[in-house]
Amino acid sequence: MHVMIAGGGIGGLVAALSLHQAGIEVTVYEAAQELKPMGVGINILPHAARELIELGLEQDIDAFAIRTSAMNYYTASGQLVISQPCGTSAGYHWPQWSLHRGDLHMLLLRAFKERAGAGKVITDAALASFQQDDSGVDATFTQRSKGRPKTARGDVLIGADGLHSQTRRILYPQEGDPMYCGMVLYRAAAEAPAYLDGKTMIIVGDKRLRLVAYPMSSALQRDGKGRALINWIGVLPMDQDAAPEENWDQQSHEQKLTQRYKEWTFDWIDVPQILGASDQIFEFPVYDRDPIERWTFGRVALLGDAAHPLIPVSSSGAVQAILDGRALAYALATQPDAPSGLKAYEADRLPTANATVRSSRENGPDEVLEIVHQRCPPGTTDVHAHVPLSELQTVIDTFKERTGFGVETLNARHSYSLT
Repeated sequence: MHVMIAGGGIGGLVAALSLHQAGIEVTVYEAAQELKPMGVGINILPHAARELIELGLEQDIDAFAIRTSAMNYYTASGQLVISQPCGTSAGYHWPQWSLHRGDLHMLLLRAFKERAGAGKVITDAALASFQQDDSGVDATFTQRSKGRPKTARGDVLIGADGLHSQTRRILYPQEGDPMYCGMVLYRAAAEAPAYLDGKTMIIVGDKRLRLVAYPMSSALQRDGKGRALINWIGVLPMDQDAAPEENWDQQSHEQKLTQRYKEWTFDWIDVPQILGASDQIFEFPVYDRDPIERWTFGRVALLGDAAHPLIPVSSSGAVQAILDGRALAYALATQPDAPSGLKAYEADRLPTANATVRSSRENGPDEVLEIVHQRCPPGTTDVHAHVPLSELQTVIDTFKERTGFGVETLNARHSYSLT
């Protein structure tokens, strides 16, 4: 079997590594002329960390990532709402990692080239069209630098080509553009004094103004100077007319955010200081799509954001793409033929991924902050006098179960590795 993957992002490369591990030939076709590190921080939750560990990448990731110890939710006045242990501290068999997206992406690229051969990644190859028959798929890729198309044939084509997937556009020609979700993310990293234990992820505020932050560099953690490279995300509601263009390189200015966060100086973190220490602030309008009930069409299937783009609540985007890639390889390796393998992959992953899309639209575990905002009078000093801690815990646990990483559920789940 030969699998062609359109898209060399995190999901596409995890799929490629997993297919190679399963003994299946795979070639990655990437639209960009060069794959390079992009983005800022991401969190790899235990169900995705498990898959990266089973790909043999644990030691490499530990070299640059932080093993997240806890996730704390706070009101806009800095009061603790609820604290959740993370990774092995929560009883999982695997850690939770906070890291730079670019570091992970480049590690996956390097590992795949070393294991499968550098020639198995073809850049400047954007999927343009495909045709399939009973024995395979013919795909045509546009090459901007050469001014001519490239054609290839394989047994399977996987569309891992992101939010604006050409694969999905061909399969769903009437769908239209992604939907703006009414919010803009301001993202950056800054070196600043470490807060709390130096390994905790925080979510502060509510739907009107929110901040997510976490340390993401183990190198700074190890030097003993009490500093951290802090990834932060400012979440602001914004009408579509005022939203910036969708662009990975779109930069903002700290002045846009200073007034909004000027009161967010608490005894455990100084948010204005962190914003002011940020060299580059990127702004991303948030888009998603309605869930679809079919990812697989004969020998062609969707994966990652091409299959289920979602609002980035609880670090679910990269996590779900990683799980897709692992499940895909397992299904193709264990089913009698390629179409059966793709249908088995879809049956495994589609219900959970679509549940994650819907749960993210409902604010996911961050809904605990909205509940507190709605029920607690201004000036409240005891959040749990108005909202029982057990109710907040149920919101978080329900999200984990719906999206596939309840502690007992994950620890008992079969492995996607074949050995």
